[in-house]
Amino acid sequence: MKKAGEPLAVAGDKPVGGFRQKAFNLVGWIAFGLLVPPILAMAGYPQAQGFISEGLGTWGSPIALVAYFYALLFLRVFFGSDQRYTPVLLGYALSFIYFSCALDIGFLHWLYRLAHQVPFLSFNVLNLGAGIATVFLANALSGWKKAGVVADITLLVVLPAAALVAAGIFLPPLFGLQP
Repeated sequence: MKKAGEPLAVAGDKPVGGFRQKAFNLVGWIAFGLLVPPILAMAGYPQAQGFISEGLGTWGSPIALVAYFYALLFLRVFFGSDQRYTPVLLGYALSFIYFSCALDIGFLHWLYRLAHQVPFLSFNVLNLGAGIATVFLANALSGWKKAGVVADITLLVVLPAAALVAAGIFLPPLFGLQP
């Protein structure tokens, strides 16, 4: 047991974080695997998504996979090694908006239609990529103890939105993407 005034972890000590944190961090990485079938379907390879949808019915739809993704990520947040919850919750909310622009989620169909009326937001793959990048940034910021609200907003709101707009303007002609 450490005495008062001694640092909690010094060189040579076992790393901070136990089995539970490592296990739930692994659960968070497994959650990203749930996004592979919708990504492949958007890229023109619908076989994986079709296999899951056939086997699980509506429980295997892209929208259900996104719901499972968030459920596993919330398990990771609350039982994993996150230290700050503000960037995680902000990032997950924003990524859900990006996912809603990429996948036609029932109660957010109006947002999907609205986004597809704007030329640089009408590419599902780019919207999904912005959502995934936002989740990665949110998870990274959760471990950055000295970051404040300004850093959270800049890195989670401004940076992915600017990247999405730039990608929507410049990448489609380069790769021949169609909305």
